[in-house]
Amino acid sequence: MSENSYPQRKKIRLDSAIYSEQAAICSITIALLNRTPLFTDHAFTHDSISLLRLEAETTGVAVHAYCFMPDHLHLLLSPSPQVSLIDFLRALKGRSTRMAWQYGYQGKIWQRSFYDHFLRKGEDVHRVVEYILNNPVRQEMVNDWQEYPFSGSLVYNIKE
Repeated sequence: MSENSYPQRKKIRLDSAIYSEQAAICSITIALLNRTPLFTDHAFTHDSISLLRLEAETTGVAVHAYCFMPDHLHLLLSPSPQVSLIDFLRALKGRSTRMAWQYGYQGKIWQRSFYDHFLRKGEDVHRVVEYILNNPVRQEMVNDWQEYPFSGSLVYNIKE
């Protein structure tokens, strides 16, 4: 290896077509850069939820569940006929970064990629939704997931 060449970065993405399959449901975790706890800023987090809602409504992407934790975001998504999950996440990350700048944050706010898991045949969507919504409970931030203001679903009517 020459001094100017670097090892090839390992490909971590599946074939891009799967991110557009209409029947696909994908659990995604996106970390903030250096695990900076930006989502402890409640005004920014509320605006981030509004942005997520707007992106979902505009693109038709189904947001089965979301949970904004202090330094990362959990999502359970299905693509729309018009927008793949990769394109949806790219737009969400870009728009939320520009919004963060309006709050005085500088530079990038998201880590480069994201962790994903496509639900397999037989995996219960509602169990995964519950798992995502219970993240703040497992982290002992609240006793009941319904007490946590930064999680929910844009598909299911789960919070009164």
